[in-house]
Amino acid sequence: MPSKDIALKDIFEEIPHRLSKILAPAPIKELLPTNFPSTELRVDFLARLEDESILHIEFQSFNDPNMPFRMLRYYLAILERYPNSPIKQLLVYVGNRKIKMKSRLRLRNLSFSYEMIDIRQVDCKVLLESPDPMDRLLACLCKVEDEAYLIEKLIKTMEGMNEEERKDYLLKALTLTELRPNLRIRLTEEVRHMPIVVRPEDVRLPKRKLKKDILYRLGLEEGKQIGLEEGRKEGEVIGIEKGKHIGLEEGLLKSAQEMLIAIIEGKLGHVPEEIANRIREIKDVEFLRSLAKRLASTSEDFMQVLATELRIS
Repeated sequence: MPSKDIALKDIFEEIPHRLSKILAPAPIKELLPTNFPSTELRVDFLARLEDESILHIEFQSFNDPNMPFRMLRYYLAILERYPNSPIKQLLVYVGNRKIKMKSRLRLRNLSFSYEMIDIRQVDCKVLLESPDPMDRLLACLCKVEDEAYLIEKLIKTMEGMNEEERKDYLLKALTLTELRPNLRIRLTEEVRHMPIVVRPEDVRLPKRKLKKDILYRLGLEEGKQIGLEEGRKEGEVIGIEKGKHIGLEEGLLKSAQEMLIAIIEGKLGHVPEEIANRIREIKDVEFLRSLAKRLASTSEDFMQVLATELRIS
């Protein structure tokens, strides 16, 4: 879970233009520092609105039962810094599972609450039509009815960028869609031919996740292979080139297995141990990827398809 939480804390330094209009109850007047050194706390977003109130927004990618206590700590830190300003707090849930967190805290001598919104309630088209590229990125997390149109918009956004900007934008899109496994498969397929060189510091994922997942994420196909090189001083470098075959088959297999498991988790909310074990026994990458695509868009009985394809009684 922590690796997914990186997506919004590291990628966005400020709320994109159109999303800010949706989330903020009044226009934003100025951005405020998000760190509180005396408490070692850091919030995701803090701004002063034109009505002189303070808006605090926190993004959350998984259900945290302690969220009300966290929001209370943030509130007290903000109140100490801005004692004369009304404070408005908003928790934006971006996870893939059903939201289960509470938005209030009721104790013997304390009553505390804040607003909470599931970003999947926001129509992605509103953000896709924004001129702000970051709005279009966040559309990946919203309510998506036409995945092909969304991906087309993302690709068109990258067309006017230089190589470095395009690489950065693509990596951000891939990172965000880790929270939306079905969309991630289609995005990966569409951008698989884009030439790109990626270093671990670009991806911002733990090494264990990087090694098993980046191969699939960048959509390796015919003639393109990723070689993993270890250097004493330079560290690990991932480069896309032809002719190298270092750990490729193992990497592709693990990535395909993990992707299929992620899709099942997204559909069911959990992955039965019997099914997870069976998937890890399968060594046919093409079969795993084909099954992943089928499950991502199937209108058939999900469990029946799984049982038949995996030969589980």
